[in-house]
Amino acid sequence: MEAKYMGKFTRLIQIRITEDLDKRLRAEATRRELSVAVLVRDILEKALTEEAAIDGRQALDQAIRRAIKKDVDRLAGLLVKSTMAGATAMFLNVQVLNDLGKHDAANIYHVARKKAVEYLRLSEDGGEIK
Repeated sequence: MEAKYMGKFTRLIQIRITEDLDKRLRAEATRRELSVAVLVRDILEKALTEEAAIDGRQALDQAIRRAIKKDVDRLAGLLVKSTMAGATAMFLNVQVLNDLGKHDAANIYHVARKKAVEYLRLSEDGGEIK
């Protein structure tokens, strides 16, 4: 029995496994230079620890989602309002240009749209956003 496990165990469990699993466990134990019992304990310990970590992560993710939901919903609402205002202004401007007799209102719109796309690519300091 390996030193790290000496004197720790008070429970014995027995399980039935397939011949193939037995061969694989023995081969892995030999490769790691461990007994099959130590290998199985290590595998079980690691699996349970990882599962607990995953469960903890999921609980944390849910708590974070609950905490920021109100702010996310508010930002989504503001984005919808901003998009609506922008689209309204865009179509209103095209209509005004048409009403003023500008026959190239569609071309003016496309030029303005290209400039808007260029504007969105700029950072606060005027550099290109990657």
